[in-house]
Amino acid sequence: MKKVLIVHDISCYGKCSTTVALPIISSMELAGVLLPTALLSTHTAGFKNYTCLDLSKEMPKIVEHWHSFNLKFDAIYVGYLGGIDQIHYLKETIPTLLSREGKFYLDPVMADNGEFYPAFNEDYAKEMRALCDMADVIMPNQTEASFIYDLPYQEGIGGLDVVDTLIQEAKSHQQSLILTGAGYDDQGQTGAYYYDNESEEQGLLQDRFVGGRFHGTGDIFGSIVVGVHVNGASLKDATQLAVKTLPEMIEHSQMNENVMMDGLDFEKSLGDLSMFVRQLKQTK
Repeated sequence: MKKVLIVHDISCYGKCSTTVALPIISSMELAGVLLPTALLSTHTAGFKNYTCLDLSKEMPKIVEHWHSFNLKFDAIYVGYLGGIDQIHYLKETIPTLLSREGKFYLDPVMADNGEFYPAFNEDYAKEMRALCDMADVIMPNQTEASFIYDLPYQEGIGGLDVVDTLIQEAKSHQQSLILTGAGYDDQGQTGAYYYDNESEEQGLLQDRFVGGRFHGTGDIFGSIVVGVHVNGASLKDATQLAVKTLPEMIEHSQMNENVMMDGLDFEKSLGDLSMFVRQLKQTK
């Protein structure tokens, strides 16, 4: 069974980061392994006085133990990092953990809606660019792409003006790109724009927009893409499945009046994701 290393924080309550990535990836018949970057009592959207333990000092100890028995991964999926020091550490460490044919997927979590998240700034974005340059697949939202590559920011379809520049950056580093949120058109559609470096295919993929902004959607999106792509689907098909599945999750989560705190009811979609991968394997 292929092994996927998930480098993310652990938010103990409120489904996001590792608590969505691990079950989603596991449902796709992949072995998920954790390298946690921080331990939080809850996610950070809407909660006050949450606790946060930086695990920067623990990460090298974990990896050193793995090195002692030559553990390697078929994919590494990096999301929320606790600071610039962790970026520097991963730049050195990721090549030592990937198998020969392994791929590095990066969701450069730091910003949304035109603003940095708390604790992130321009210096972090500058350092993140160097980590992006190493990745095989980068999955920024439109705000993150604008901060990392110093491009004009605009949400939705209008923000596609910068796609050609982003694709040229991706080509120069022989990597693929998924720009999330790029399909929102204010007319009932949302989605993402993808560029596949291997096939050189690209395009906008859309599905229905279900109103509201919910915590953890980016983590769910990235986890679906990683799980399906590692299993052999094209980047287009992996992106299309993520674009299609998120509205379904949001629709059946809206029945929960505490969804903003609890997070999306992604668990109800795990069976469908598992079935997709089993059918994919039957066609290989």
